[in-house]
Amino acid sequence: MSAAFVRAAALASALGPDLETALGRLRGGEPLAPARNTPAGGAWPFFAIPMGSGNWAGRASAIAQTVAEALRQAAGLSRDDWAALPCLVGSSSYSVGAWDEGGEPALQRPLEFCSMLAQRFGVRGPVIMVNTACTSGLGALDLALGLIAAGRCRDALVIGVELANRLTVAGFAGLELLSATRGRPCDRARDGLVLGEALAAVLVSARSGRWRIASLASGIDAAGLTGPAPSGQVILDTMRAALTRAHWTRKSVDLLKLQAGGAPLADLAEARAIRELFAAAPQSVSLKGALGHTLGASGPAELALLLGSLDRGRVPDTWGFATPDEELGLAPSGGEAAGVIRVLFNLSGFGGSVMSLALERTKPR
Repeated sequence: MSAAFVRAAALASALGPDLETALGRLRGGEPLAPARNTPAGGAWPFFAIPMGSGNWAGRASAIAQTVAEALRQAAGLSRDDWAALPCLVGSSSYSVGAWDEGGEPALQRPLEFCSMLAQRFGVRGPVIMVNTACTSGLGALDLALGLIAAGRCRDALVIGVELANRLTVAGFAGLELLSATRGRPCDRARDGLVLGEALAAVLVSARSGRWRIASLASGIDAAGLTGPAPSGQVILDTMRAALTRAHWTRKSVDLLKLQAGGAPLADLAEARAIRELFAAAPQSVSLKGALGHTLGASGPAELALLLGSLDRGRVPDTWGFATPDEELGLAPSGGEAAGVIRVLFNLSGFGGSVMSLALERTKPR
């Protein structure tokens, strides 16, 4: 892999319409409670982005425009370099939420929806769509890294997007994967996921940035469509591959970003993989108690939130975690980030897609 860096990131989520608001909310307040009786979630708790009104498509466009402006300011690219960016979009639902209001006539084809996002960001390079369920956003990032490594571009725009729709909530509810109250990552009382919205954008670049992407590894867990094998073997193998490609040892990892969202068996499988890999687990954090599980957007969304927090000197607390589960053997914790140089970032999803991203700080705070 050629050298690639996270140059800039922007985010709209339940924590706020922009990344700065989200970081302040994450650091300074009481945990955000998911809303109830939302149009998408119905009786199920749901983390919605607190912005926009009107029809679904208009709201999606407004959210994208807000994130685009924030990323453009943070990126520091010339007008021409910005306009030439390829746009790689990861999502598991695209514009299906428009059906809730207007039925089939309101839907856009997925690539048309992605092209709309590229237009809102003001980029005119190739548009590529990725759908690997919950790892879609990281899948898009993986393609961006390939383009940079091949010399096809110097910079690439990666977008992860998941916006409210009843179909997704109904599907997870039908599979009995949702919590009726809140997400509790790694907690003894965890009883399911809480879903959420996010639109996140990351500028990946061959130009130097604060965080270098040391490696990205992926695997497929064929044990089941909706959850990992109980042993966590594929998660283990994927973490090992990421460490090997980064030329790290397990002792190199200062912080582990967990997939953990509060699903009883999935959290346990990841914990078993971690215990097998590490003699003593490194400091860990899960962000799904704060953002909700944002599915295809979760890679870019959690990446933006985590790196933003670390750059401001803080490992965020894991909202929803209170009581350790002895069977897991994990106790996510926040605190000062001065000693966090190397981060292993886990993600997995439906269909067995598993990914692990190795990130290394290149500049002091």
